[in-house]
Amino acid sequence: MSYSRWSNSCWYTFWSVSDAKRKEDEVLSLWADMSQTRDWTYEQLLGFTVEDIGKAYTGITLAEAEEAWGYIQEFIEDVDKEYNEHSSQSTI
Repeated sequence: MSYSRWSNSCWYTFWSVSDAKRKEDEVLSLWADMSQTRDWTYEQLLGFTVEDIGKAYTGITLAEAEEAWGYIQEFIEDVDKEYNEHSSQSTI
């Protein structure tokens, strides 16, 4: 799932395909440009701040860091929702 694309943002962000079995291992790709293509696990992003984004990526503004933080929050919410739905399904 894509949260933003370079056509409408300085960020390209998406929930990456992985073999994760636990929500803590799910991956968000948070790319500022082709030289700054970083992947972060759910676990790494818990507690991540706007200031952390500013330290991890060079040349971004405060507004851009705040925008990225918003995408991180969306990802965390989506992962929580996905794993809560799976855990509430009963098995036979």
